[in-house]
Amino acid sequence: MANSGQTVRLGRHAAPDCGVAPGDVLGARFRLEALLGHGGQAVVFQAADLRQGGAPVALKVARRDLAATARHEAETVLRWEGGLLRRLRHPALPRLFGQEHGPRGTWLARELVAGQTLSTLARQGPQDWRRVQAWAVHLCDLLTYLHTRPVPVVVGDLKPANLVLRRDGSLALIDLGAAHTLTRRPPRTQRPRHGTPGYAPPEQLGNWGHDERADVFALAVTCYELLTGLDPAIAPLQFDLDRLERAAPRLASGLRAALALDLAERCPTAAALRARLAAPAPVRPLFLGVSLALADERDLNAAVQHSPRLLEPAVADGSLERWLASHPAASLGALRYRLRAARRSLPPRSSPLELLLTALAPPEGSQLLQFAPAQLAFGDIPLRAWRVWSRPQTLTLHNATVAPLRWELSCPAQLDADVRVLVAGKPQRRAAGVLGAGARLQLELVAMGTAGARTGTLHLRCGQHSWSIPWAALACAGVPVGSRHIARLEDLDLGRPDLVPAMETLLVQGALTRWLRATGRKALAAELEAALAHNPDELGRRLLVSRMLHTLAPDRFPLLRLRGIAESSARPLVAGEPTYALLEIDNLGAAALPLLCRSRSAWAQVAAAPTALGPGESGRLAIHLHPPASLRGPQTVALEVELGALPLTIVLPLQVNPERWWQRLRRLLGGA
Repeated sequence: MANSGQTVRLGRHAAPDCGVAPGDVLGARFRLEALLGHGGQAVVFQAADLRQGGAPVALKVARRDLAATARHEAETVLRWEGGLLRRLRHPALPRLFGQEHGPRGTWLARELVAGQTLSTLARQGPQDWRRVQAWAVHLCDLLTYLHTRPVPVVVGDLKPANLVLRRDGSLALIDLGAAHTLTRRPPRTQRPRHGTPGYAPPEQLGNWGHDERADVFALAVTCYELLTGLDPAIAPLQFDLDRLERAAPRLASGLRAALALDLAERCPTAAALRARLAAPAPVRPLFLGVSLALADERDLNAAVQHSPRLLEPAVADGSLERWLASHPAASLGALRYRLRAARRSLPPRSSPLELLLTALAPPEGSQLLQFAPAQLAFGDIPLRAWRVWSRPQTLTLHNATVAPLRWELSCPAQLDADVRVLVAGKPQRRAAGVLGAGARLQLELVAMGTAGARTGTLHLRCGQHSWSIPWAALACAGVPVGSRHIARLEDLDLGRPDLVPAMETLLVQGALTRWLRATGRKALAAELEAALAHNPDELGRRLLVSRMLHTLAPDRFPLLRLRGIAESSARPLVAGEPTYALLEIDNLGAAALPLLCRSRSAWAQVAAAPTALGPGESGRLAIHLHPPASLRGPQTVALEVELGALPLTIVLPLQVNPERWWQRLRRLLGGA
């Protein structure tokens, strides 16, 4: 519903229907006495508070002569305004005495602010600049209070008609019907957000979304009207700045900054506007723990460089944003909005420090972002048809400036090759982040392509600056195993200490079975795929790798079967009471292999284990378990087993229950 922004002061005008009339008593407390005026959504009465000896109050009732949708909106706005007044406490805001939504309508009772509106004074002609300056200071302090609530409040319709000058010279804001709060998660159903043409900024009139800077703009328009005597509603968003300069040369510069139509150029906060119009308000330091306090921008920059982790709680709980909004420095006020923009643009689980560094990064970037090497040499890379990525190559970024820098690396698509950057272990075409001042970051890139020599270019961007990073590779048959490119299974270095983990990584990626099929070992690949369909755990995958390597070196990599893990885990233990777990290992191969077993757990010891397993033999592992009396709940016992060249970790998930009284008695008697 459109809002004309005007309140009719009743004289000869008839009041719209609101379901009540003078003489009615609402809420068994407020007796309506006289009509004061009405707006597009509500009628305002003067009422007597019967509980306070008939003290005068203003009672606002939602109109009932509106269409259904408009009536619902009017009631919603009035209830919203009452909820805000209940939570807010400021000398420039009227106190709320009561509120109701019932059969007799929706209404709220608040303090009746005696005085005249600033719109009445504006119609009398230009006001003295010193009076306007004092009013502007009061309003800046009110806006700073509202904008620094844990959930910031945006007035949304600040204008002379909603501001009353009390007899003591102070101001009161008497209408919060268009206010809204800036929650981090916007409500599913947005409230109507009204603005009065002439006072509302372009982003509010265009419904592009507005924030606290809309209030700063409206405050500046209010001051402009009071100083020049010109009605801004006649030609919205058009200001006679020369006349403003003649009327108040000491205030004109600050007001021009607040009247900027471009958000990037507008004075960002009410505290910053106050500092430009008069003396800045004192700011309390922001304490970070017990050892560090922020008083100005220099302190913030020093904390970012030397104690960044201390800033994370202040970013997470919003106290840094509130401090930025209350500080008179315009640069810190602008940082508040960049911090919000970073929160919207980054992934939801980004760290508070990453949010802050992103906000601090200058949007224009810097040409001093350095990278090495100047050209990437991948060497041999796997064939694209095998869908296997090469071993990673490292690209190092270095921020050589004294400010954080935002960077972005992109890998353009090519017909003959694919290059990706690893993000959280997954190949991606693009990666972005922010580097702190002086920091370094190592990015890992992988590639694959069609057979032959391949080249391409990566693109690195930092704000307005960009670089091209060439790369070269040779696509050929094979997969990366450690630092080598292996074409055939027979080319594996069986003596490598990291061979089994490297092959297990290829198995998890699905690259191992594709490689085996491509090199003619289709039966072995099918066997591994059938086993993988059952989602084996880490131990099961390790046994599958050993099954594959057994075809190359049966005297080093065994074929095994483990028994007893499920049975040992199913039997609960009693805290303080010793017992045994029995496991069996079957050597299904044709070669004898040495065996070594040790325990990682302090209360689990290997009591008996064979030193070797012959062909077709079974060996029994006896594990002595003695959980401490204080141990409770789910526990794990990890056993390290080496059989030939195969390292295994056997994990026994166990449940430790507390002793019963009779078990404790038996243990004591046995000890006696």
